[in-house]
Amino acid sequence: NAVRDERRTAVQSGHGVGKSHIAAAITCWWLDTHPPGEAFVVTTAPTFPQVRAILWRYIRRMHAAGELPGRVNQTEWLLNEELAAFGRKPSDYSESAFQGIHAPYVLVIIDEAGGVKSQLWIAADALPTNEGCRILAIGNPDNSASEFKKVCTPGSGWHVIKISAHDSPNLTGEKVAPAVAQALVSRAWGEEKLAEWGADNPIY
Repeated sequence: NAVRDERRTAVQSGHGVGKSHIAAAITCWWLDTHPPGEAFVVTTAPTFPQVRAILWRYIRRMHAAGELPGRVNQTEWLLNEELAAFGRKPSDYSESAFQGIHAPYVLVIIDEAGGVKSQLWIAADALPTNEGCRILAIGNPDNSASEFKKVCTPGSGWHVIKISAHDSPNLTGEKVAPAVAQALVSRAWGEEKLAEWGADNPIY
């Protein structure tokens, strides 16, 4: 709903709460609910293996399970053989990394946003320039010097959502399918990290 209603959304979240899964679902929704040729999705992350193995792994699964149009490879989605979405990890210092991408509805997703360098934020933020465009940044806000931490600060102009590990069904007691519960952060892991890091540690 935030991506639908807000131009810029930052989701600061704990580990293992499904943030990349949700971002993949948003990618599929974005392309499926806009006319072919009018929507484009750009995703990035700190490293190319993260681009391919995290967000795009979920996108590939959802595309196959949902019988969605077009075809998806390791990091690209093509509709009628026209590129409609891609995942890239350009140089950390390339402000022109995403130039030339234009469509009425552009969605930019910055995954594992805490590790993305500031120059790539500049490049990504230059894409969603018209009214129908959106940007979504998701990650763990454990680096106080990161650009992600800045956009999650009150007054940044971003719509910020917080998802704690304590909000996960495994810790709230919400009933979910066993396969879902198994994929989410466990109470035992959280207790281990509390003991290891301490409650005041920003990593925790």
